[in-house]
Amino acid sequence: MSSNFFNIIPGNGTVAILLYGEVGNGQPVDSGRVVSELLALQSQYDKIDVRINSNGGDVFSGIAIYNALRTSTADINIYVDGVAASIAAIIALCGKPLYMSPYAKLMLHSVSGGTCGNASDLRRMATVMEELERNLAGMIAARCGMSTEDVLTKFFDEVDHWISAQEAVEMKLADGVYDMQDDGEPAPKTHEEIYQYFNNRLTNQPKNYQNMALIDQLKSIPSFSNINDEAAIVNKVRELANKATKVDALETANASYKQQLQLSEAKEQEAIIDQAISEGRITAEQKAHYVKLMAADRTTTEELLNSIKQMPKPRAASYINPDGTSSDSFTNKTWDELDKAGRLGDLKSQNKDLFAAKFKEKFGVDYRE
Repeated sequence: MSSNFFNIIPGNGTVAILLYGEVGNGQPVDSGRVVSELLALQSQYDKIDVRINSNGGDVFSGIAIYNALRTSTADINIYVDGVAASIAAIIALCGKPLYMSPYAKLMLHSVSGGTCGNASDLRRMATVMEELERNLAGMIAARCGMSTEDVLTKFFDEVDHWISAQEAVEMKLADGVYDMQDDGEPAPKTHEEIYQYFNNRLTNQPKNYQNMALIDQLKSIPSFSNINDEAAIVNKVRELANKATKVDALETANASYKQQLQLSEAKEQEAIIDQAISEGRITAEQKAHYVKLMAADRTTTEELLNSIKQMPKPRAASYINPDGTSSDSFTNKTWDELDKAGRLGDLKSQNKDLFAAKFKEKFGVDYRE
């Protein structure tokens, strides 16, 4: 994509368009290419940054770019890195949020041009230039809250008006001044030095320019607001990565502890229900029902189980063996006594109910064959 456009810097969900150089057909800032690329980019990116360093150029090309930016559906921010002079200043004032570097300057002045022909041709050209100035003054007036007539009087008086970043903010032409990474170079002073300074950053140090744009974006995040160089960014990212790793580890441990707690609690609840069954408070068939109740409200379910009276143990029926021995001889004997006497088999064959009762008395659970 960069081969079709003067320069773009793609990012994660955003892209920076660089309007560096002269404005006009066939120039670095060609209106046809800018507008077509803008239409393509706004369908791919949620946010578009436009960065300007231009001495101006063709008025009609600039107005086309101005209208394209103003009507774009993308979230657009304008940044004047160096110089936005003449029609480039009008582009910068397209109605989108505008931020300027500490060195940046806007320049507004009267429209200049010329034509060849007779006196009527010259008068028509003068009329066109005056109409253009009124249109441009209206664009500026909409930005700063002045009237069109006041803008015409103040800025279109055939004098170059250079406006610093701080002055632009005070005049409501700009929304703020962004911080820059200190590269150790002497601060540029004249508008020629400012223009060349940012061109050099782009031409000779494209990676540093991209880093500068990245730092500008990161500084808009509160946790990165006091960071001014790459080393500080790396350290901050490592710090945040370390915190994120610890958070992930704690969340994993917490999930494991929670699972263990749930399993332990489920076992405790089941033990309470099993005890209620062994005590005859509820039947084994009711267990599933009480498991659900316990899961929903343990305290209330425990109170309910404790309030249920124990069911009387089944009395063993009298049984007369064919050999004349009564089953009553088993009634007053314990499971262990019958086991020691080798009579468990006799009990089971003669009186299964009594056998089951003694089994439950011994082991605490119902006998099942």
